[in-house]
Amino acid sequence: AKWGKMFRNAAWRRSLLCVLALSLSFTSPPCKARIYTNHWAVRIAGGADVAGRIADKYGYRNMGQIGNLKDHYHFFHSRTIKRSTLSSRGRHSFISMEPKVEWIQQQVVKRRIKRDYKPAPPLSLSSPAHSNIFYNDAKWSSMWYIHCNDDVHNCQSDMNIMGAWKRGYTGKNVVVTILDDGIERNHPDLFQNYDPQASFDVNGNDMDPMPRYDASNENKHGTRCAGEVAAAANNSHCIVGIAYNARIGGVRMLDGDVTDMVEAKSLSLQPQHIDIYSASWGPDDDGKTVDGPASLARQAFENGIRMGRKGRGSIFVWASGNGGRSRDHCSCDGYTNSIYTISISSTAESGRKPWYLEECSSTLTTTYSSGENYDRKIITTDLRHRCTDSHTGTSASAPMAAAIIALALEANPLLTWRDVQHIIVKTSRAGHLSAPDWKTNAAGYNVSHLYGFGLMDAEAMVKEAERWKQVPAQHVCVENADRQIRTIRPEHVVRSVYKATGCTDNPNHVIYLEHVVVRITITHPRRGDLSINLTSPSGTKSQLLANRLFDHSMEGFKNWEFMTTHCWGEKAAGDWVLEIYDSPSQLRSQKVPGKLKEWSLVLYGTSLHPYILSSDKQRSTDMLTPTEEEEYDGMLQIQITTIFTSCINLGFNTFRLVIS
Repeated sequence: AKWGKMFRNAAWRRSLLCVLALSLSFTSPPCKARIYTNHWAVRIAGGADVAGRIADKYGYRNMGQIGNLKDHYHFFHSRTIKRSTLSSRGRHSFISMEPKVEWIQQQVVKRRIKRDYKPAPPLSLSSPAHSNIFYNDAKWSSMWYIHCNDDVHNCQSDMNIMGAWKRGYTGKNVVVTILDDGIERNHPDLFQNYDPQASFDVNGNDMDPMPRYDASNENKHGTRCAGEVAAAANNSHCIVGIAYNARIGGVRMLDGDVTDMVEAKSLSLQPQHIDIYSASWGPDDDGKTVDGPASLARQAFENGIRMGRKGRGSIFVWASGNGGRSRDHCSCDGYTNSIYTISISSTAESGRKPWYLEECSSTLTTTYSSGENYDRKIITTDLRHRCTDSHTGTSASAPMAAAIIALALEANPLLTWRDVQHIIVKTSRAGHLSAPDWKTNAAGYNVSHLYGFGLMDAEAMVKEAERWKQVPAQHVCVENADRQIRTIRPEHVVRSVYKATGCTDNPNHVIYLEHVVVRITITHPRRGDLSINLTSPSGTKSQLLANRLFDHSMEGFKNWEFMTTHCWGEKAAGDWVLEIYDSPSQLRSQKVPGKLKEWSLVLYGTSLHPYILSSDKQRSTDMLTPTEEEEYDGMLQIQITTIFTSCINLGFNTFRLVIS
């Protein structure tokens, strides 16, 4: 009897534990253990020889400098477990005590997702009856997003790519690199434009970016993206790339553990040779992840825009994300949310919102991609020397945008990274793109959370590039943080007004806006219940965050940076209104209030109007093709000015590019 009673009690306790575990699974986020690798990033002063000696002393192998990050080295420790949920301990960990070691970080695996989706089997394609430009490539007549001139389908407006071609721009002398799972460099449509100097295998640590083949063709993604950009024209094979005379490279970096170091190496590859980096991947689009670049990748971005392309700045193009079905919001993705990237959205040929699309205020512009299963998709190169008519998602949109930017860079190779963004803002058009939230900001730009400033227009971009005058120096105004703690109650709005000056007491103040960043810290029992809006002094409202159904996290936001482009061209000074609304979901076990702990504004822009520079002479096309020696020999200066607007040095720098 005694044993029976104990057994029944044990069984009852196990049942209770099961019920508790099941209930907790609906109210708490799953535990995501960190996976530590046997690779380290180390910052060591004194050069490569010093780094090598320190590596040998502690049993590491120095794998070399991390990309172009000065004094940063990749150390490998063969006796450490390759993947572990525990950080490494042992004698080798004493390396941090070396005087020359300024910083060391064991690399952790970061979950990164390619931004295509698994569509239904491809539909048969109807070809338009005619085109005023003809190429003999097998799928040319079906490339609807280049020549949108048939009445059979719903395509109403193309991106004027052929207009740019007619003006003589095909991407010549521009280098584009696809950061992905490799590219099939010997593909019949790619080998002619393949550039080995713009390529690397980060996963295998060699120069060959060829993808790893398997039965499911898992690593097709990069090859598909590359074809959109630079597939050769008039070779009777597959398609015509939008920038079909550009040079194309590939970085194999997604076919293995992705770490901060892997990303930094990829983003900083050959920055004086590569003009445009195209990335169609990012953190998980699952509607519950908040993630972005870590310290090394952030440094790679900053180095790229400061020093890449002889100081004019590397161009980073990013797919905005495919989390629409998961109610994701791309403001929770620190890559698309960065001022250094050009975030690209998608539209179907009909101009309707694709089912996978995410909405956010950081999106700059839009190109075509797939929509519903019955909509036509993107045709491009595929693995094993093949061609596909099923490229999809924002994965297809980013390389399309990169190719159009390549046409603009051919028209004017002196464009800076900010010039490119200004030209995109000025030339993108709402057209037939269907969105309920189109609005005109105070500077006269139409803008939407779905599509940014609209559909890209290649001909308008190259025409603008031909006559472009460089925009004034970028200024950065870091306004003082509002640290008044406010309670966020369920079903209530927290409203905070900040009177910004644009740092008028500083000669490098901001009057005309480009990017606006809100840095915010919030504690909350269920992050997905929050929505956040920012209204500019001119009355333009940006939705920084929408409710996310699957985001059960209790972590809130800690110094997370939300970014909006919707105030582009507006005045910076005046009252900025932050509104936070808590919509408690049924999944929330307790209606515990959250807290807004602090928030601050970072205003990026200029003190002069970017398009009224009467002292500048209009640039002629003869001035746009200097030799490399002319470009680099004293022409480009970088003037660095730091703005301090509070008692704490926040370390934001502005960089002035002066053509003399």
